[in-house]
Amino acid sequence: MRSARNAFTIVELLVVIGVIATLAALLLPAVASARALARRTKCESNLHAVSVAVRLYLNQSNEFMPAAAQMPSLHLNSDPRIADVLAPYLPDRAILKCPDDTARNYFASEGSSYEYASSLGGRRVSDSFLTRRFGEANTPVMYDYEPFHGRPGDKGAMNFLFADGHVGDLE
Repeated sequence: MRSARNAFTIVELLVVIGVIATLAALLLPAVASARALARRTKCESNLHAVSVAVRLYLNQSNEFMPAAAQMPSLHLNSDPRIADVLAPYLPDRAILKCPDDTARNYFASEGSSYEYASSLGGRRVSDSFLTRRFGEANTPVMYDYEPFHGRPGDKGAMNFLFADGHVGDLE
């Protein structure tokens, strides 16, 4: 004779669903922060690839920084976009897009998610006031147009490419 107890009761099923829902609620914030960190890391990697393109440009231009517009969509001058200047040195223009550049989509309007320090344009980095005052390791060349990776002012909210080629945060 078969036992009448071969299936789950509704109470047991609800308990299992409740446990699974609780575990999911505990893990979702961790997964979300891991995804945000992955996007920030991708952005840093993109800026590092841009640093290689800038170095290649400098090698061919006798160490003079490119003259490029800071925000090309404003048409304040006739300088080209930094995306166009560096295009011959980049394997793919998508390197100029930060994965977190979604709200305003600077990549679409400016050609890059990264703002260029146009004050360096047409001169050697070593001749810049910032470099003479703070050194190449503290002279930003390109950086996120806005704090894509956190609240304004928080450490890690923006990525910076410095004149010495490293990518990081302002100290």
